Amino acid sequence: MEVPKLVEWTGQIISLILTAIIGTIFIHIGAKLAGISNATFMKAFEVALIGAILSMILGLIISLGGLIGFILIIAVIKYIYDTSWGKAIVAWILYIIVIIVVIVILGVIAGATLIALFG
Repeated sequence: MEVPKLVEWTGQIISLILTAIIGTIFIHIGAKLAGISNATFMKAFEVALIGAILSMILGLIISLGGLIGFILIIAVIKYIYDTSWGKAIVAWILYIIVIIVVIVILGVIAGATLIALFG
């Protein structure tokens, strides 16, 4: 195996693992906020891992595959949590909102840090 291909696949695997770990936290928060009664951390991990794998595989096949995989997470949420489509969609929307809020907070912190350092 060529070294560049090995590096590429290693990067893909690391990305998959990090996406699943971070996604677990956000999906769990979204499921809890959506009022899904059987929302456990393990189920959130299952959703995050399946979603990350779907996004990665579809992203390799077609250009919008990652986006399609991201949307397919709704069906995965419905199946894993055994909930209604409505609650699955609400959990997914809350998952997206939590991600956006965290990104904004991290951006503000990074910006404030840069201003403080380089004033």
